[in-house]
Amino acid sequence: MLLTALILWGFLFSGMAQDTPQAFAMLKERGEVYFRFQPNGNEQFDDFSLMLSLDYYDPDQGWMYTYANQHEFEAFLKTGLPWEMLVPPGLAVDKNTINMLSVVNVEDIDSWAFYPTYEAYESMMEQYEALYPDLFQRIELTTLASGRKIIFGKITAQVNQEHTRPRVMYTSTMHGDETTGFNLLLRFIHFLLSNYGEDDAITHMLDNLEIWICPNENPDGTYRNDNSTLVGATRSNLAGVDLNRNYPNPVQNPDTPIQAETQAMIELAGTYDFVLSANMHGGIECVNYPWDSWRSTVRTHADHTWWQFVMHEYADTARFYSPANYMNPSGPSFNNGVTHGGDWYVVYGSRQDYMNYYAHLREFTLELSNTKLLPTALLPDHWEYNYRSFLNYLRQALYGIRGTITDVNTGEPIRALVELSGYDKDNSWVYSSAENGTFNRPLPAGNYTLKVSAMGYPAYTKTNVQVQYYQTTWLDVKLGTPVGIEENQPGFTWQISPNPASDHLQIMGIQEEVIIKIINLNGQILMSKKAQGNYRLGLEDLPAGAYILQIVGNQQVYNHKWIKK
Repeated sequence: MLLTALILWGFLFSGMAQDTPQAFAMLKERGEVYFRFQPNGNEQFDDFSLMLSLDYYDPDQGWMYTYANQHEFEAFLKTGLPWEMLVPPGLAVDKNTINMLSVVNVEDIDSWAFYPTYEAYESMMEQYEALYPDLFQRIELTTLASGRKIIFGKITAQVNQEHTRPRVMYTSTMHGDETTGFNLLLRFIHFLLSNYGEDDAITHMLDNLEIWICPNENPDGTYRNDNSTLVGATRSNLAGVDLNRNYPNPVQNPDTPIQAETQAMIELAGTYDFVLSANMHGGIECVNYPWDSWRSTVRTHADHTWWQFVMHEYADTARFYSPANYMNPSGPSFNNGVTHGGDWYVVYGSRQDYMNYYAHLREFTLELSNTKLLPTALLPDHWEYNYRSFLNYLRQALYGIRGTITDVNTGEPIRALVELSGYDKDNSWVYSSAENGTFNRPLPAGNYTLKVSAMGYPAYTKTNVQVQYYQTTWLDVKLGTPVGIEENQPGFTWQISPNPASDHLQIMGIQEEVIIKIINLNGQILMSKKAQGNYRLGLEDLPAGAYILQIVGNQQVYNHKWIKK
């Protein structure tokens, strides 16, 4: 490894270029190569998004910096474009500036200027659970083939009980050599836990949110060489795959198999209803909001106005508590540290676009530091720049339109589609939770028409729903038609019982042949039978809910409302 690094440094400073054997040697050793080239125009520029793991575009010099695995690099070579090999960020670091700790006592941290070894990282997450059992639950999302784990901490008051609180998520370092967020999220966990009951704002947050934090989403890339050092970290995972180009995409799906790290996150987002999320990176300082897959001149997110509002809140707060040059990248796509992803450069297969388009939550990409593998002495400064913005963004999950959706007769929660007529597009709608019926819809200030729909229920529409920034508009929606418990209807001789019913209805005193129908509240006929005399109607195959029993005779129709338990 050291020999390779020295060869590359000599290669760059000697002015040599396009040394293909050197590149293939690097690919064999590390699974990826880092280089730069100058694209020719926007159309070709977008084509490279399909070919390479684009990292950063320098608009002043016109250089595109990129990673590539062997398949991608071989495809690039066929273009014939000139290129220049670079020392990868994971090697372009002085190991003397990286303070690694193999033992961390989370009760007694007097300085956060360190990165943990992998074993120390696992130990820290275990210690948090042991020290704060009512606030922190350690969740092993998956164990990779290497034996390393993707670990989350779930943080909320009474963490082991079921709640209806909005779920929010922070993760970092899906690019293994971008490690600033790794440290900052470990510290953020510590900050939340140690301030609960001491700081009113933090206490309120943990009483009202369920916060999921994964400090390192790609431990195989971060600890590429061994578990004791970050020097040599790679962007990709052990298979040489850029995880932020590996997600299903609405424009162009990745041509690499879905990786274990990616699949674990897809399953997590599919299992739980998250409201907000952010994934943390490095290499530039900015906030990047959807879409990555389209320029803003082609398509914007339905919540484009909201995204601009919360992104400028994040960046402006960070800039206020940092030096003048922080979060201030140059280029026409940036506005005080904020960019619409595709305006910077188009990316296909990003986690951000997957989460927004397919998982129906709101996720942005946070770039924390110009240096990917940040020297540990600078980590406390970057914490100071960002932690207030971390809190601000999570609070947005408590604003907008919130509420519950339940069955009007049973009170049971309903999984329902919640959309805004004339506003939502590109899957921006949300769903209520099947667990508890809650829904959360962050929105810009405005006036909305809300529509709720679920299978087996009449649609519900409410107009003139007012939303203000930093405020909550609460709606409790009850779907269905209220059903009374009357046992009989005057003027008819038959009797029907019981109500509510479980496995059968008993109909007594039918003096003529009639047709008995079971109808749901949408008017669908679910069952139709002929009957006469005393009749037992079996209900074993009928789901619980509210129904109408209709009896049709020669000259009369009888409707009886009842509930199946």
